[in-house]
Amino acid sequence: MNALLLFKGLADESRLQIISLLLDKAYCVEDIAEALKLAVSTVSAHLKKLQQAGLVYPVKVQYYNVYHLKKDMLEMKLNELMPSNNRIKLNRTEILKQKVLQTYFSEGRITRLPTQNKKRWIVYLEIIKLFEAGKNYTEKEINELIKQIYDDYCMVRRELVDEGVLYRRDGIYRMVDNYQENPGFYQKIWQLSEGTNS
Repeated sequence: MNALLLFKGLADESRLQIISLLLDKAYCVEDIAEALKLAVSTVSAHLKKLQQAGLVYPVKVQYYNVYHLKKDMLEMKLNELMPSNNRIKLNRTEILKQKVLQTYFSEGRITRLPTQNKKRWIVYLEIIKLFEAGKNYTEKEINELIKQIYDDYCMVRRELVDEGVLYRRDGIYRMVDNYQENPGFYQKIWQLSEGTNS
């Protein structure tokens, strides 16, 4: 549902007259033009906009397109057309992620770690993509993975352990399943800023 297209479709007196006609029954282009004293080409242009807005649809009858009104569209409440808070939040989150990636990455490598906690977690999410779930790693293997995108692998490795993302035992590392359920410091800051506990 594109609310902007819908509102644009309704924002014309002739199109509102066409909708008024179609409330009673379906019409072909020529009949609408005759009823409203408009040129056939003008009516066709208006119907195209109404169709783009999802307000009408054509049905082929022999050589003519007969236009029907989608009455359920007109019965929608205004709040049903508005963007949801979740979508707005998602857009805001994606904008922040893109900004962080552009600022702190260059040619696939991290130039520096952000000092702001929320931004640092966004960078760490990119590092976490290097690890495979269910796979055991030696410390050297973990270091080599991190070094692919950031030189200070010791600090990153230590912080990912502190975050509960990596589990270490007897020199073997493993990514924690569902680490989001027991978040560390940076992840908690991120979750609080996003208003989620998941």
